Amino acid sequence: MRRSKATNSLIIISDHTKGLYEDKCFGDILHYTGMGKSGDQDLMFMQNKTLAQSDINGVEVHLFEVLVPTEYIYRGIVSLAGKPYQEKQKGDDGVQRKVWMLPLKLQIGSQTVPEDSLDTYIKEKEKAAVKLSLADLKKRAAQNESDRVSSRKVISNVFIRDPFVGEYAKRRAHGICQLCGQEAPFIIKKENHIWSVII
Repeated sequence: MRRSKATNSLIIISDHTKGLYEDKCFGDILHYTGMGKSGDQDLMFMQNKTLAQSDINGVEVHLFEVLVPTEYIYRGIVSLAGKPYQEKQKGDDGVQRKVWMLPLKLQIGSQTVPEDSLDTYIKEKEKAAVKLSLADLKKRAAQNESDRVSSRKVISNVFIRDPFVGEYAKRRAHGICQLCGQEAPFIIKKENHIWSVII
């Protein structure tokens, strides 16, 4: 978090690529982790206090998110959407500690997250998860005490597939997934020299 007294503003960055802070999104509310890398966090510490009191101190809060390393996405102005609360997360030293979570709501006209950036972020997380042992996965899952599932609004691009390319790919695959070698979710059969797709 960076405060500018000259402009009476606070810049906050939710960097999902570094893995220290576990910020979470539920619809249009970002649950932002306060400052403090090790040990229990103090809500009155530096910019934690500025953010926690931003509904009464007149400070304008601007949010940036990082889903892909070095790619900063300006989301817009945010305001407090509820009271700060505590949860447990691991610190920089690997020790479980209490952190402050600050629910923030994006204002009308805010920027959505580009879908390709979110896809890249999710794929990187999936790759990291695959490398973990079952015991490590269990520990990682236990770190998150929330019973809610994170959700996100994104910018969507609709890709219209060329029907000829699609049909060629289906016929060539003969109903077998080229990645895993298993039967694909579509079945292609040939009757009287006519190819059809059974859904």
